[in-house]
Amino acid sequence: MRIIFFLLLISFNLNAKTSNEKFIDKVSKCSNSIQANYLIEEKVPLKLVLAQAILESNWGKSRFAKEGNNFFGMRTWDLNKEHMKPKSNPDSKFGLVVYPNLCASVKDYLENINTSEKYYELRRVRSIELSLWDSVDPVVLARFLGNYSEEGELYTQKVINQIDSLNID
Repeated sequence: MRIIFFLLLISFNLNAKTSNEKFIDKVSKCSNSIQANYLIEEKVPLKLVLAQAILESNWGKSRFAKEGNNFFGMRTWDLNKEHMKPKSNPDSKFGLVVYPNLCASVKDYLENINTSEKYYELRRVRSIELSLWDSVDPVVLARFLGNYSEEGELYTQKVINQIDSLNID
């Protein structure tokens, strides 16, 4: 009887997804769905999307992710728009955008990467990579995210490290 219980326990654990795997599945599903209708030159590699979502939301565990569905640290300076203030800086002139759901956060992030002047070089390099190799390296694109965070190049390295640690194709 103990052997059967032990085997069932092992079987259950092998089939159970970790919370991190579930997070990756949810963000991937949103990203893939949203980008399904994008032109190839507008697509942001999934590993880059995931790496930033992981870093910006601590695997979906941050207050902004839990209470505001903000998985990418997206800010607003229009304080009439629904937002949350950082607890560490309640008098800040910006707030973090509140979204109705995870996919809305992913969509806004993708639009930001694809339209903001801050990421012009990222888009230019993406275009060059596509014309040369028909593919885009998320690590190369990550090198152009220095403006995404106040941490600058340190943030870029964190994104690259996170991309390298992802075990997905």
